[in-house]
Amino acid sequence: MATSLHQESAKIIPFPPRGSLARGGSRQDAKAVADVAPPRPSKMVAASGWYHEAAIQEAERAVKR
Repeated sequence: MATSLHQESAKIIPFPPRGSLARGGSRQDAKAVADVAPPRPSKMVAASGWYHEAAIQEAERAVKR
C-alpha cells in the first residue's frame, strides 16, 4: 500500500444559480423583500384535542396506581 504526505483537499462545487440569476439577471434585478406579496394564510380547523387530554389523564391514573 502506497502512502503519500500530500492529500488533496475537498473540491468545492457551487450550486447552480436559481431564479433571476439563472435567467441571466443580476442580484440588483431581484425584488426587495418588501415588494413581494406575503403568502396567503392557510385554512385551519380549531379542535379541542380531547383524545390528547384523555391520553394524559389515562397516563396520570396509571402512575398513581
